[in-house]
Amino acid sequence: MEAVVSTQSTGKKEEKMETEETQENGVKEENISNENEAENVNAEKLEKSDSDEKMKENGAEEIISEEKKKPKMKTKTIQNSLEVTSSKKGFTPKELQEAWERENSMIATDKLIKDRLNAKNAVEEYVYDMRDKMYGNLSKFISEADKDVYLAELTKTEDWLYDEGENCQKQVYINKLAELRKVGDKVLMRSAESEGRQGALNLLGSSLVQVRKVLELVTNKDEKFDHLSEEDVKTLAEKDLEYQGVFNDLCNKVSNQKLHEDPVVTVAQINLKRKEFDDKCQPIVNKPKPKVEPPPVPAEEKKEEPTETPMESTDSNTEQAPPPPADPPADPASADPSSMDLD
Repeated sequence: MEAVVSTQSTGKKEEKMETEETQENGVKEENISNENEAENVNAEKLEKSDSDEKMKENGAEEIISEEKKKPKMKTKTIQNSLEVTSSKKGFTPKELQEAWERENSMIATDKLIKDRLNAKNAVEEYVYDMRDKMYGNLSKFISEADKDVYLAELTKTEDWLYDEGENCQKQVYINKLAELRKVGDKVLMRSAESEGRQGALNLLGSSLVQVRKVLELVTNKDEKFDHLSEEDVKTLAEKDLEYQGVFNDLCNKVSNQKLHEDPVVTVAQINLKRKEFDDKCQPIVNKPKPKVEPPPVPAEEKKEEPTETPMESTDSNTEQAPPPPADPPADPASADPSSMDLD
């Protein structure tokens, strides 16, 4: 039994070996055939490309030869004049005049609208500004009763602007502003006068002090004003006394002035008094001192002095005379240092 099994196994092995060999041979044959086919394809491609290149070269040569055979064409430029006609219709002088008039009319209308709005805005700004000042720095320059009436008028005007006065003519706004200014300008004037009165009084007082100092220097016989005549000094004294009384009267009126009332003394009146005083006194104060001419020098007879011509000394042994000795000191103690007392 064992011998039969071994023979069967060996027979199977031999069959297996034969099949493997046949498979390997078949693969090798397929590879060889594939390689041959690839070589054939490459050879065909090379032949085809060579033939194409030859055809291209032959075709290019044929085209060049045909172009050489063709005669050269000459170009000729022909210029023709073209007539241009405008089909647009222009404006006649009458139409231009009408257009110009319409433009001016529109400009005038725009100006009227702008002026009307500016007048309206002026009223509105004045209402807001004066109402704020009535509660601020201008409140002391108007009485309480007048202030209440004026504030009510301002509020009434404000309401009118946004109701009936929305689209009024320019002159209506101008008249409304003028009515409000009748009271407002008085209040502003009182404020300005109150601020400027004290400064004007100080300037008048400074002019009086200057003249008074000049009178004191004249009384003390100061050299600066010793050229003034008695009439000049008298004029200064009279004007100083006169305008000192004016100054005191003005100060009394200003001190009794109530702020919410119209001023009794204005800044212009005080400046006018100061100008009158300066015009009469300043020319005397600034009068230049006359120049004093020195006395003439008496004519003296000139003494004739003999003139000696210098002569060169030929003697080398001659010497100049020694200078005279200095005067001895008057105080012997000053000459001898040892005789001075030492503290």
